[in-house]
Amino acid sequence: MEFFDLENNVFRRRFEISANGIRTVSFFDKRSNIEYVFKPVSEFMLAINDKLCFSYQSNSVREADGNCQTADTAVCREIQKKSDGVEFICTVGNAEVTIVYHIFDNIAGYRKHLKIRNNSHTEMQISNLIFDDTCVCPGSFADCDLYLGNDDVKQPLSFTIEGTEDIIRCHNTELDAGWIMGSNAPGILRYMLAYPVWHNMCNGFNMSSAPFVKYLTPDESFESAQSLFTLYKGKLNSPESTRDFRNIIRKNLPELTDISGIMYCTWLPFLKNINIELTLELAQKAGELGFSYFVLDDGWFDGNNHCTDKNKFPDDLTPLIEEVHRQKMKFGLWLNIGTDYGMCDVPEELYTRRADGKIKRLGFDYSNSNGVLCLGSSYRHRVLATLERLASLYHVEYFKLDFSSIASPYGIMPIGCHAQNHEYHHGFADSFSAIYEGMNFIKEEFKHKFPNVILDFSFEAFGTERPNIAALELSALHHVSNTSANEPEIQKITKVRHNFYSWLKKLPCERILNGLLSVQNQDGAEYLLTSFAGAPLVAGDLRKLTTEQNGKLKTFVSAFKEICSRYELTEFQILALSEKFDGFMRTDKYGNGFAAFFNHTDKIHNIPLPLNVTAVNVENNCASYTVAPGECAMFKLRKI
Repeated sequence: MEFFDLENNVFRRRFEISANGIRTVSFFDKRSNIEYVFKPVSEFMLAINDKLCFSYQSNSVREADGNCQTADTAVCREIQKKSDGVEFICTVGNAEVTIVYHIFDNIAGYRKHLKIRNNSHTEMQISNLIFDDTCVCPGSFADCDLYLGNDDVKQPLSFTIEGTEDIIRCHNTELDAGWIMGSNAPGILRYMLAYPVWHNMCNGFNMSSAPFVKYLTPDESFESAQSLFTLYKGKLNSPESTRDFRNIIRKNLPELTDISGIMYCTWLPFLKNINIELTLELAQKAGELGFSYFVLDDGWFDGNNHCTDKNKFPDDLTPLIEEVHRQKMKFGLWLNIGTDYGMCDVPEELYTRRADGKIKRLGFDYSNSNGVLCLGSSYRHRVLATLERLASLYHVEYFKLDFSSIASPYGIMPIGCHAQNHEYHHGFADSFSAIYEGMNFIKEEFKHKFPNVILDFSFEAFGTERPNIAALELSALHHVSNTSANEPEIQKITKVRHNFYSWLKKLPCERILNGLLSVQNQDGAEYLLTSFAGAPLVAGDLRKLTTEQNGKLKTFVSAFKEICSRYELTEFQILALSEKFDGFMRTDKYGNGFAAFFNHTDKIHNIPLPLNVTAVNVENNCASYTVAPGECAMFKLRKI
């Protein structure tokens, strides 16, 4: 038996390596002096050709069901120390399984994944994969509560989730300490289990409705998704409790140099009813307001493989792009990648298939073309070629990629692909991972030629209906919903904003395009200021803005861009949350940045701010700590 310590300046994790395998025996927070392991915990679980294998096996009887489960276990052959972590190279059956830990200075936690290699002479099937199998807590589990998602919804003592949330929290109120575990397994492939009685807190791949299966040829390898895990000392809703977790997410995000811009999209209220005259007007208005991106949404092409509709744009998109650049904006373009809408002569072998062998189609007719295409086939190469053509032809700097081939967030089509002749998957079981791998292939290949162009696999393309870690790691900026409040009788801007707040408690707000807020009419300033909670994305008929609203919008845009250029706004905090008065703050780690407040009462409202912070109203550059009745306001914040 031997021990190995993985540590930095704020935490230490100790591993035991023996004939029984490898496991964790200590997980210690140096800042709070709290030990999180009350009983040694395992590292992983997987099935190789349907036979279960574990990182550690002691043949003990399980309290929950009285069973004693035997299985192959890991034999650790080598430990490779890395500058940013460690790799434990193990033999498990006929596979080589490498446990990879990455750690970072000043973060009490890690990112972890498995590398699995087929060492046999025949094809190997990997399934039932848990890439992080742990069970730790601050103090006693009896004193801890478990929470789910960004919004910390309290859960039962034991639960399983598949394909929905990607974050679990364990918190001890008596100690004001806990941990947060996240997964970057994509979309409906996520699986998380909290079952302390079985001594499991698992992070892995889906095992039921959208199963994970991977087939490996001899000598072939693959890497699992990653588990993100951080410890903290602080109250449940304190910024300190989520700071490390948010920062460890940032360690794997695509590079993005400019995060100060406001993005305008033509989708609402115009839908596909666009043309050159309208879009030129909108580009001029967006430029006058100081926006940074102008995104031409659906309606710009005909059915000839995404060629410009000459009835709407007689001289192609060139006049519009020239106007966008004249207004000092970047040009963005919408493109569907999940269906054959806008395409012709698509080979039948590229389509997704239902269980009965028929082509999978959307649940509604979209321009008489609704066949769903599979990114687990060679179709991924066709998408890549289209993106490269459009990027070169139109100098595109942002692509909004839409329509899903894996699972519709609206529930309008069956999931996965049952085809058995696609290049990158055998059938239904391994189609989910193959389709997500297709998205990553497109991203990686495209950035070789166009490293500065942003690819945004929108929530529809990703097959999810809310922001999540995996989608953020795939897209430098990620459009997470079409929430717009375009029809106030259906969606109130106050409730939309509160919904955004629930999403932003643990995720990097600067990468999240929260919705598609309709900036128009007398409430335009409030809608724009709401968008500042994340990476600003707005829509709306800008021609309908009043003179007063135009002035406020210009002021807010100018202040936002100036503040973002000076400070790295990594912190997000809700400062007020009621039906009539609410507000949020975005700052750097020192407290410099801005706050936005929304007063729907008939009285002047004082703004709540942290101690030792000064506030200046951006509209008059005067020190101020109040918001007028029925108004919204933006304040520059500076730490004293």
